[in-house]
Amino acid sequence: MDTIIISAQRTIDLIAQTLAEEFPNAEFMVRVEDPLLTSKDIRGVDVVWSGGPSREEMEDVLDQYQSVSWDPLTGILSGRTHYTVNESGDLIRVTYNIDYIFCDGPGEVLQT
Repeated sequence: MDTIIISAQRTIDLIAQTLAEEFPNAEFMVRVEDPLLTSKDIRGVDVVWSGGPSREEMEDVLDQYQSVSWDPLTGILSGRTHYTVNESGDLIRVTYNIDYIFCDGPGEVLQT
């Protein structure tokens, strides 16, 4: 099985594109929590928005880009694997170089 690794910056671009398509009437800011995109540390992304979706709706849409899963009951942090099918019908493993996405909204006014 082939694996595709999507860089942190490309993942951020995909997140912004997905949000614009899913919620065209809302304003979004997508920013990496730590600007060191090449570090080996856990990478987080903050998504801040006004208008539009609830936090639950946002989390449902963005879940596909997270590479870790945290169980609040046990405190266990585990890896996640995403899959897609290419045009030839082959199963491909997709790894996004983003570990988690923090959703901060919906707010009234975005601060840039």
